[in-house]
Amino acid sequence: MIEKLIEFIAPDECIICQKEGLCLCVECSQNNLQYKKPACMMCNELNNNGRVCIRCRHKSAVYKATIAYRYDGVIKELISLMKYQGRRGVAKHLASLLPAQDLLGTTMITFVPSDGPTRRRRGYDQAELLAKHYARANGTKHTALLARRTHEKQVGKSRKGRIDNVKDNFVSTQPIAGSRVILVDDVVTTGATANECAKVLKSAGAKRVEVLAFAKK
Repeated sequence: MIEKLIEFIAPDECIICQKEGLCLCVECSQNNLQYKKPACMMCNELNNNGRVCIRCRHKSAVYKATIAYRYDGVIKELISLMKYQGRRGVAKHLASLLPAQDLLGTTMITFVPSDGPTRRRRGYDQAELLAKHYARANGTKHTALLARRTHEKQVGKSRKGRIDNVKDNFVSTQPIAGSRVILVDDVVTTGATANECAKVLKSAGAKRVEVLAFAKK
């Protein structure tokens, strides 16, 4: 309801050509967006399916990661609108640009939860919005399966700092009972957060955890 009201009062316009309607119009999407090539989420080695490579599997609970774009240019600007400028309606369009996934069988769609202070300041969780709109567009629902123990930010930390910051920082909120889980996030950096979330989800009963993200730094 809030998003529809905002769209009515202040409709989006394309960040490139300023045409009213979408934050990035169809024509500008075709001319400016290129999908990121599939690769191992941990080491960025290119492959054909986004699977975590053989060398990295011993340290990753993620089965594979589908990441749509690189975090630069227009993509960086769109994410900034959603995360830092209160444009929650942008999430609906970004969700429509996520690569399609096979949702047959027992599949649950969830998200990486934001830290509490950030969520309260923004008034929403951008990853949850992406998961909600993606699930809705595919005729299903998203479910909150994770919560944070502490709420220290990842931004600005080194790779080791990011890993240490998220270690044991997530808990499951319900049993998952053998489901395949699609874990939605807006941006993947080192993969530390997604990997820690995947560990918790698998401990809660997930058969397999796959990451679906809009961009990777």
